[in-house]
Amino acid sequence: MDLGLIGAGRWGKVYIRTIEGLEPRLRLTHLATRRPENKALVKGPVAVFSDWKQLIASDCDAVIIAAPAPLHAEMTRACLEARKPCIVEKPLCFDTATAESLRQAAEKAAVPVLVNYIHLFNPAYRALKAAVAASGQPIRAIVSEGMDLGPFRPDTGTLWDRCPHDLALCLDLIGETAAPPAVRALGGCPDSQGRPEMVSIRLDWEGKGSAWIHAGRLSAKKKRALSVLTDSSLFYFDELDTPRCRKIPFNYARRAEGGSAPIHETGELIPVPARPTPMEVMLTAFAENRFSFSLARTVELTRILETCQAQLA
Repeated sequence: MDLGLIGAGRWGKVYIRTIEGLEPRLRLTHLATRRPENKALVKGPVAVFSDWKQLIASDCDAVIIAAPAPLHAEMTRACLEARKPCIVEKPLCFDTATAESLRQAAEKAAVPVLVNYIHLFNPAYRALKAAVAASGQPIRAIVSEGMDLGPFRPDTGTLWDRCPHDLALCLDLIGETAAPPAVRALGGCPDSQGRPEMVSIRLDWEGKGSAWIHAGRLSAKKKRALSVLTDSSLFYFDELDTPRCRKIPFNYARRAEGGSAPIHETGELIPVPARPTPMEVMLTAFAENRFSFSLARTVELTRILETCQAQLA
């Protein structure tokens, strides 16, 4: 598959390095960038365009959109009109109406669109999800944390930049539901545009448990952690810890009877392979057209973010 990449910034460079390791199955053959010198980042022959529209109109097989977030929707729509499968970085867009319009356009064109919620493709998360499913127990609570010092993007606040990752994990774990969750959002530490740098979101699904998300970019310590509680276990994933994934005995209904002492991280280690990387998993899933987080789920995710935005305002 010959890929075209729009954008060679910090994340675009990750795509370039990752695709290089997946050759010859995947090849980066087209690049849209405002800096012609970025051609040197690609080891093989590559056609370089200053205009992203020319890349979409070229003979590449599929497109990767790693441009600034406000351009994602326009570029995705252009890919659909050109019948080009595409990977687009989150967020797909900033409102539910646009997300639904893109979903309908993709369905009509029968063109695959993968919104890259990269943590869904983390082997540790996939191992945790499989272990939760194997337990046969319903999910009672989810706690998702994504923290760092930055990145600070003038065009995208924390709600739309960091929270989509956590929401995608929660929606993927909960699965299809008859009704949307009740949503409550709290934000603090406003940036220069009045957008909160720190966001907490509470989600409650009737009969399907609840989730608490804490995300932000004013933390001195980077964190990407996920806890999933069932009736008798806590399944835990920490991207920056070793080992990264555990199943800890925990009686959720009787947790208050455990006394005041912390529960040590004993329990069962959940094996996680060192390779492939999440980006490698994602690109392979795209090439094989086998990814389960559909545009319909992205519409749901966007609706939740839009609700949070209204509450934070």
